[in-house]
Amino acid sequence: MRSAPLGYVLSRAELGGIVYHCYAHGRDDAGGRPWLRREDSLNSAVAWMVQHEAELSALTGRLHPEPDEWPS
Repeated sequence: MRSAPLGYVLSRAELGGIVYHCYAHGRDDAGGRPWLRREDSLNSAVAWMVQHEAELSALTGRLHPEPDEWPS
């Protein structure tokens, strides 16, 4: 079985363009997925997630698990 990801990058339409939001994998005490950062390009968003892997790992260790199992 694959391990769960540390986070996600999701695209959203904002102000006539596309932006990319970084989220942690897991749920906070309110049941939401923690938002981490907004970037203007997919490459920048993914690079930020890779560069902050240690912090993301520590954060996801403190979060509640996702309600749905990560697909295998």
